Amino acid sequence: MDCSILSSSPKIPFRIQSRKPFFYHRPSISCRLQQSDPSDDDNNRKQNLHNLLKLSATLTVIASSLPLSPAHAAKVAEKKQRPAKKIEFLSPEELKSWSQNIPVVSDRIPYTEILNLQEQGKLKHIIKLPTMNLKQQPDPVLVVLDDSRVLRTVLPSIDRDEKFWEAWDRFGLNSICINAYTPPIRKPEIPHPYLAVLGRIPNLLFSFAKPKPPQTKKSLELEMAVKELQRTRRAEIEKLRKDSEMMEKAMKAQRRIEERKMNREMRKAQYLQSLRQSRRNYQSMAQMWIDMARDQNVVTVLGFLFFFIFYRTVVYNYRKQRMDYEDRIKIEKADAEERKKMRELEKEMAGIEEEDDDGGEGKGDENDPYRQVMKFMRSGARVRRAQSKRLPQYMERGIDVKFSDVAGLGNIRLELEEIVKFFTHGDMYRRRGVKIPGGILLCGPPGVGKTLLAKAVAGEAGVNFFSISASQFVEIYVGVGASRVRALYQEAKENAPSVVFIDELDAVGRERGLIKGSGGQERDATLNQLLVCLDGFEGRGNVITIAATNRPDILDPALVRPGRFDRKIFIPKPSLIGRVEILKVHARKKPMADDVDYMAVASMTEGMVGAELANIIEVAAINMMRDGRSEITTDDLLQAAQIEDRGMLDKKDRSSEMWKQVALNEAAMAVVAVNFPDLNNIEFVTIAPRAGRELGYVRVKMDHMKFIEGLLSRQSLLDHITVQIAPRAADEIWYGEDKLSTIWAETADNARSAARSFVLGGLSERNIMGYLTSGSQIDLMKLIWRLCVFLIFVINEQKRSCNATEGSWNP
Repeated sequence: MDCSILSSSPKIPFRIQSRKPFFYHRPSISCRLQQSDPSDDDNNRKQNLHNLLKLSATLTVIASSLPLSPAHAAKVAEKKQRPAKKIEFLSPEELKSWSQNIPVVSDRIPYTEILNLQEQGKLKHIIKLPTMNLKQQPDPVLVVLDDSRVLRTVLPSIDRDEKFWEAWDRFGLNSICINAYTPPIRKPEIPHPYLAVLGRIPNLLFSFAKPKPPQTKKSLELEMAVKELQRTRRAEIEKLRKDSEMMEKAMKAQRRIEERKMNREMRKAQYLQSLRQSRRNYQSMAQMWIDMARDQNVVTVLGFLFFFIFYRTVVYNYRKQRMDYEDRIKIEKADAEERKKMRELEKEMAGIEEEDDDGGEGKGDENDPYRQVMKFMRSGARVRRAQSKRLPQYMERGIDVKFSDVAGLGNIRLELEEIVKFFTHGDMYRRRGVKIPGGILLCGPPGVGKTLLAKAVAGEAGVNFFSISASQFVEIYVGVGASRVRALYQEAKENAPSVVFIDELDAVGRERGLIKGSGGQERDATLNQLLVCLDGFEGRGNVITIAATNRPDILDPALVRPGRFDRKIFIPKPSLIGRVEILKVHARKKPMADDVDYMAVASMTEGMVGAELANIIEVAAINMMRDGRSEITTDDLLQAAQIEDRGMLDKKDRSSEMWKQVALNEAAMAVVAVNFPDLNNIEFVTIAPRAGRELGYVRVKMDHMKFIEGLLSRQSLLDHITVQIAPRAADEIWYGEDKLSTIWAETADNARSAARSFVLGGLSERNIMGYLTSGSQIDLMKLIWRLCVFLIFVINEQKRSCNATEGSWNP
């Protein structure tokens, strides 16, 4: 049987235009019987056998390339466990006769053509692999028509084309699907393995001696047929892979086209909707303005508003200018009267009599060119250069700091408010002959707010603020520092009234002559230029210099003399009330609880400055956010104060004996301190180490004037020494003299230093030289230790209650 295509039209390319299955129309196919010549029977038989081998190899390759589902793999494993069934084999002659009438795969069709053939009634069978699971993945199948022609196609998965599988189920094509079958060939019988080995020995021995026999023609043809079959198999697999890739690309392209079309439609709809919304807004806005124009109340309010603006811009400015004009007339009259008196005094001194001019002074001078020149020369006027167009380099813009933002000043605020009056009411001071200071020196420890005070002065006065650090003046190049000083004051003079703030003045204002070499000469030149600018620049009434330093004792005497820095304001650390005010200022923009006790926090932060208090507020806010709360409580502030004072809590693993020893060391100091009037105000006791320290600490609230300023009495100093040596006595009582440790070494050093001050200060009963020569310091320590033994004896009563936990101790 010979199958051929009657139509001569070219093959239609396979293209997918949409996700909907597209049914192609194939050219008509017919079959006709032809009588073959007897001479061609052998060739046809060989060709059929070759095609049969191709078909079986193709199906085998396809089956091996498909993955097995878990259910099918379980079935295969179950079959392997079953006893093997007896399989009927065919001999090569039977297989040859069986494969004589097998049709040849003539062409390939698209999978949608199956539905058309089923509608036309031309579909007979669909051959698939036995292991094939349709609808799960693309699978190749063979289509057998009613005229015994065999066609090939690839079925898609159900995810690719759902409508095709719906039509498949509707036509019931599963009923005509059959599995491909190839009868097995009987394998040649193999002799017993031991006998086979014996039979191979002679051949193995003779193979070394005799050459290989030449291959026969049939073996060569068979080898070539196998190679050709392998090449054909590889080509079929590659073609199948390309077809599936082409199909996937086409479907992806179709999906992209549909998505783009959908996005375009969506954007178009959104644009139209926004356009309609804008038109509605425009109409509503126009209607609103029309309604407002027709409303008499709105017209009345606008009339009052425009009248107020007119009054502020015209009437109020006119009155202000008139007042300025009257003040200027008064100043001119006062200056004229002063000049008149000066001329009269000059006439009296020179013995020249001249007629008095009643207020009409200057008429003859104005007409006399000579006298005009003399008046100009005597006035001390100078030719000013044109103002520079460049932007100020050292000016800080946007200074919005007021005195309300600075707390804890006390009486210092009065002095600073007076500096503000130099700018706001400078004419009042000049009329009364008051000299406005040209420089103000702010002294104090770091962090008290010297820079913030300078900004507050400029913000309250509403003048320009020029800021620079003194370290920026010093450079390795000659003349750079002096040029920067001149540029700074030139900018301040051009933008007067202004405040010039120099931070860390001791960086350039040290006493001259201490540093040798070129570096010292450059520093001295810079300082000399600063002295000139402070003492002699023009318009010093409108430019005030404020400098800040931590070391006023090392400044050059020429720099701090009156006339350059007329006022020296010392800013101490804030007091208790000042710390409360500073905490409230920094807590303005924080979510504070209603019951926050600022007084308790301020009492715990003795000796801290404004920068440390501001950091306490920030640390408390961070702890609040870490815990997930919405308000800052007093406990947060107290914990932040401990972190600022002693550092972060350092959790360490220690034995219970070590914790007990640390607790004993701190409890000894607390028990002894509670018996002395100057040291009995204990805030808390802790044994938890902080910031790298191995021991705890006892916080005692002491009198600042006594312990910091050095106003301790003899008894107070002895009490302090007793408290510091208490841990050593407790260690000996608790563990014995043979088991003493060095945990009390730090407090013993403090006691030794205090004892040295006690003896050298003349507070002992013996002569100072006797203590220094006879070793009486050791005797004094023993005496204090015996006193401490009696006081520390109470620790034995609390031996069982001593624990190794952190907490507060309440006497």
